Amino acid sequence: MLDNAAILCLIRSRGELRNFSFDNNRPSSARMIVTAADPLRRIVTRINDEPAALEYARLVGLPVDALTADVFATRPVLVRAGGSYHARAIRHALPDNSLVFFSAIAEGMVLTIAQSSDIAEHLEGALAEISAAGAPDLILGFDCIFRRIDAESRQKGAEVSRILANNRVVGFSTYGEQFGGLHVNQTLTGVAFYPPEVRP
Repeated sequence: MLDNAAILCLIRSRGELRNFSFDNNRPSSARMIVTAADPLRRIVTRINDEPAALEYARLVGLPVDALTADVFATRPVLVRAGGSYHARAIRHALPDNSLVFFSAIAEGMVLTIAQSSDIAEHLEGALAEISAAGAPDLILGFDCIFRRIDAESRQKGAEVSRILANNRVVGFSTYGEQFGGLHVNQTLTGVAFYPPEVRP
């Protein structure tokens, strides 16, 4: 086991490769503005000029003491960037009703409460699209741990595992993913490796 280490892999393939990143979160009509934050520590202290955890809890229709990892996994907030919505995963609430995020956050940022579609159904459809021109030999996937929490909290864990295995997905759970130059949360991001005769 190594601390403060990283691994860089350079892979060459005779077949085509396809990078992908997808998630099952869709924007709801519930929007909020970050009105006070500590971007360096990724802490939001106020949303809509109210204590952040209290306002988030109000918008998702729960008491603040019900905010758990399951709630943050199933009701993430989204930010619109580059014409698409991307999750900003909440790590936990602090005793002062601030919210700690896993990813970059800033004052003035407009956040939208997500509504998720069926994670297993969405995953099966997204992987079917990747295989439309021919099945990959292998898919290397980096699946956010919050997706696993979301699936298990909705009793979909076994179904999601079966879909991943049936589509030759290998990889591991992560705490944030990188797609191009964008740091994303709550996605399945990866690379599909196709046999030489298949052009996706």
